[in-house]
Amino acid sequence: MKIVLINSIGKNKWGGGEKWMVMAATGLMSMGHNVVVVCRKNSVLSKRANAENLTVEEIAANSDFDLIACWQFCRFFKEFQPEAVIGCQNKDWRVASVALKTIGSAAKVYSRQGLQLLKNHWWYKWTVRLFCDGIITNTHTIKKEYESFLPVEKDFIKVVFNGVEKVPQNVSTFDYREYIPSEENDPIIVLSTGRLAKQKGFKYLISVAADIIQQHPNVYFFLAGRGKLEDKLKTQVEKLGIEKNFIFLGFVEDIHPLLKAADVFVFPSLYEGMPNSLLEAMAHGLLVISSNVNGVQELIEDGVNGYTVEPGNVDSLYNVLNHVVSNRSDISILGEKARHFIFDNFAVEKMVKNLNGVLCVNKTVDS
Repeated sequence: MKIVLINSIGKNKWGGGEKWMVMAATGLMSMGHNVVVVCRKNSVLSKRANAENLTVEEIAANSDFDLIACWQFCRFFKEFQPEAVIGCQNKDWRVASVALKTIGSAAKVYSRQGLQLLKNHWWYKWTVRLFCDGIITNTHTIKKEYESFLPVEKDFIKVVFNGVEKVPQNVSTFDYREYIPSEENDPIIVLSTGRLAKQKGFKYLISVAADIIQQHPNVYFFLAGRGKLEDKLKTQVEKLGIEKNFIFLGFVEDIHPLLKAADVFVFPSLYEGMPNSLLEAMAHGLLVISSNVNGVQELIEDGVNGYTVEPGNVDSLYNVLNHVVSNRSDISILGEKARHFIFDNFAVEKMVKNLNGVLCVNKTVDS
């Protein structure tokens, strides 16, 4: 089967949606499909896809009405003749659908909704009905919300959970000691990762960190990532006087060494789909504390394999984090339960199999 995955995300962006795209493309290829990744020219996604030996076509839609991108898609689709197209941004599947209709293609067009990007508005309802053959999301929460306002059939929206790769064998261990005073004998490492953007809620984590550090000076916070709010967040840390215990690591290519050496993973995001960074932390057996947003409630059973808090609620986050660092036995017990839960339910192979099932209804995989 010929499948196209499209993501017009910015050149320098790399996150859960882009990781999903590369994993999905690689997995579908391993099942015998002919897969092409379509993305922005010279983007991080393009480089990562090429590094995985995926076939890459560099086209990017800049809006729902991008005529140049539509023309480029027409040329590409005429040559490749896809049977299924998945657009990861709303503009991707809309422009791709117009191009397919223009050349008379019967290819199915799917909207991949890793975040809740559709709204209860006539434009979204109309374009879904006209340009989309199905929605693929990664949480039952988003599916339920969309079904409450989109005029679609019951089986139009499919849930395919994100997958997480197995922890690499012999992964190196990040040396957090480089940032910790030599006289500190028993540090607790709290790690967070992600784009330094408003959505991720790091300002709330920093606020809580100041109170935790005051009570537990052996707790050290590490934040890996870059983004527009970097200077603002660093200023917040400096004003609170916690620079020695709250360290910015910048962009880290491989987070596995960070995860391997950490004790606790905090995910304070204000909204998400099924967060890959949380999946990866749980796969490493870390105790996780996360905002209870969308797909998180399908990952964490509060107090059993991690903890959840209300997004933006600093009191709730402080109480849970204070409990964890005061009762270190929780760290290993709940972390191990998290690890088992992830590999029982979120293996990459399972994700690809389920995605294949959505795409290949009444289709035969090419040999």
